[in-house]
Amino acid sequence: MTNQKKSKLERVIEREGLSEEEAITALRSSRGKIYKPQKIRFSRKHLKYMYISDTHIGHQKFSEELFDKAIQLARREKVEFIVNAGDHLEGMSHRPGHVYELTHIGFNQQIKRAADLYNQFNGIPHYGIDGNHDQWYFRPQNAGVIVGEELEQRVKGYKNLGQDEGDLIVTPNLKIKLFHANDGSAYANSYKLQKLIESFSGGEKPAIVHSGHYHKALYMFTRGVHGFECGTLMGQSRWMRGKKIPAHMGFGIVDVYYNKLGVERLKHEFIPHYTE
Repeated sequence: MTNQKKSKLERVIEREGLSEEEAITALRSSRGKIYKPQKIRFSRKHLKYMYISDTHIGHQKFSEELFDKAIQLARREKVEFIVNAGDHLEGMSHRPGHVYELTHIGFNQQIKRAADLYNQFNGIPHYGIDGNHDQWYFRPQNAGVIVGEELEQRVKGYKNLGQDEGDLIVTPNLKIKLFHANDGSAYANSYKLQKLIESFSGGEKPAIVHSGHYHKALYMFTRGVHGFECGTLMGQSRWMRGKKIPAHMGFGIVDVYYNKLGVERLKHEFIPHYTE
């Protein structure tokens, strides 16, 4: 068989020197799973959607009041879908004393609570990725639990786009990327988002990127990319307080008008939340 007639998968297996058994194992494992970009279509050149991130369900500082506000506003504003930039669950770390900060202990309690809450969106399409806290159920001891796949089974309308990042394709020139980092905060709120956008090569740049992890709220436009830090639905934890890291509590709604070239107009509203 000539190289031209081989499938892309066959060429990858040959290039990597995998045996048949190794290839089958990789394809069947969660680590080897490839998530394809999710294509969504609209009959008109306008879409309105909500973004949320870093709910950390299971932690004492998760705000059910703010989550209820997001549910009510999603219905009232008739958003067409929701994007979620990760850290659905608080997870279980090995940090001493962490367990005493939890309202729901262990994967079963946390995923059941998350499913109950997410189902209150009443089937509004909900696209999300897994963040680093979700992956505490995946990487330690190679447990292999993928929170997003569990949510797909338990939540009507939820679609898992991957771990750390995933893409929604509206048109070839309108890609919405979800991203969740795994590093520390910077000296300036804008720095991490700016560096993320700068890291995209020309051919892979999204039109819009929603970034989670840092618990900051921010919008910027650079390199032709509309960038958002998505805030959080969780208050400042004891760990964040000790590191002098603030929590920007809230969520947002984005109104996009687009044409064949991409985003034509974009309106953004951030809904903040304050604790007494």
